[in-house]
Amino acid sequence: MRRVEPAFPDLLPVTHRLGGQPAGVDGVVLDLVEMRLRWGSSGLPAVRRDRTVPRKPVRALVHAAVAREERSWLDELVAAGNGLLVSLDGELSPEAVPVPRLAGQIVVVVPRLSAAWGGPAAQPLAPFLDRGLEVGVLLALAPVPNGIEEVHRSVAESARAGAQFVAAVPLAVPPADRHHLYDALSGEDGDTELENLLFHSDITALMEALERETSRAGVAAGVGEFVPAPATATSPRGVARGTSELLLWARRLDALDGINSPGWQLRRAARALLAAGRDPLVLAAEDNLRIVPGFDPWVEAFARSLWHGGGEPFDGVRHRWMAA
Repeated sequence: MRRVEPAFPDLLPVTHRLGGQPAGVDGVVLDLVEMRLRWGSSGLPAVRRDRTVPRKPVRALVHAAVAREERSWLDELVAAGNGLLVSLDGELSPEAVPVPRLAGQIVVVVPRLSAAWGGPAAQPLAPFLDRGLEVGVLLALAPVPNGIEEVHRSVAESARAGAQFVAAVPLAVPPADRHHLYDALSGEDGDTELENLLFHSDITALMEALERETSRAGVAAGVGEFVPAPATATSPRGVARGTSELLLWARRLDALDGINSPGWQLRRAARALLAAGRDPLVLAAEDNLRIVPGFDPWVEAFARSLWHGGGEPFDGVRHRWMAA
């Protein structure tokens, strides 16, 4: 088990990874921690697997290959109160996933990459849902032709498959990866429209537009927008979910307001809430949210309106994010 620093900690709520990134034999592999592509056999090198059970529960990312091979170790981690985010980035039987001891302790996520970038076909979710696990899709956003239509199709297909959430994550696409896609799709005569998309467009603005479109598609499909943080023995389900939501909206505020964003206030409160380990909905019902550091009047009002289905100031921020 290794400590990791995800590129998007608000969208990938883990602190450790069991084993290494699986190496790709054919096609492309999506590295969930760095949110980038690894082509062919360019996966990270194998690492020695430390099977020590942490003294303090952690939230760990588990790839399908590790889950297949290390069932007894996963059982030990679950029994010790650790939270697992299981990535269906390979073949995995539902029976290979341990039975959770705590509500929300194991979350199953399916990384979804556009077929244009070499993404595999979607995996069935029903067998994992039948085991009582939280299951959803991590949608990797990348510049592709007809990106808006691609987003809506991906969200709709995920919802029909039973996904409880579809979390959109911008993918890092350096020039080498863009050249790889262009060579695969352009043909011998070239493709001016694809060339303009990949090399002459504002990639950052495009990723934000696709992420906001995913939010609109998710609302229409009735699915959630974030990956619920796996619960641990020290961070119950309510704490994990509340923290995940605050961190997601902190980053969205940063995207909307730039240097003037109050997102840092939500981020500070989320980290304090995670450290406190107190269920935010219970604290809100008791009118005790302010005992958690960082919950000043604005943050408290935002959190209450976020967790209780609407109201200001959350509604105003959500309206700006969802605006076409």
